[in-house]
Amino acid sequence: MKLISLRLFIIALVTLLFAGCLTVDKKEYHYKVNNDGSGEGWIKFYNIKSAKDGEEDVSLKDFAELIDDYVKGTRFEDDNPSLQVTSKDLMEEDGKLNGLVKFKFNSLSEISFLYEEGCGCAPVYYSMGGFLSETFASSNGTYLGEGGGPQIIKWPAGTKDFSFTTTVSSDTTTVDLLNQYKAWKAGQK
Repeated sequence: MKLISLRLFIIALVTLLFAGCLTVDKKEYHYKVNNDGSGEGWIKFYNIKSAKDGEEDVSLKDFAELIDDYVKGTRFEDDNPSLQVTSKDLMEEDGKLNGLVKFKFNSLSEISFLYEEGCGCAPVYYSMGGFLSETFASSNGTYLGEGGGPQIIKWPAGTKDFSFTTTVSSDTTTVDLLNQYKAWKAGQK
């Protein structure tokens, strides 16, 4: 079995929203794999917000970091050199600020799947639920972590379309970033 050590990939993706004091309500992951193992994917971040630093509102600093380092900058690409990022967008949806990162990959090994090459075996993804406050919410696969089991999602052999959603727990007081986004967007015109 080829163990795919792409925990760094997940850590880097999570870093996008946990650098500084950024957080989200939930994250949706989607991967579509071609017959040769290459493919494309996206991660959607729902309700991006800034966690207060104690009583201090640091949302302006956090929003500036989101724009400068990730949307306009190359920090995501630098943290994930095996992925070919095709777009990074922020958008307002249902009164919330959401983000979407789209990318291509050359191999399942670049997106943290465990699989045996040349085998019709089911790929298994380590969701890392509980790590960095992410908790499994749903999937088009079977979650094996119920009742304290390993936090793994398994799909049937031959699956080419993989998706799952996690929730992100936040114990702190947060500030929505939608107003900063609207002001930034207006300044772009």
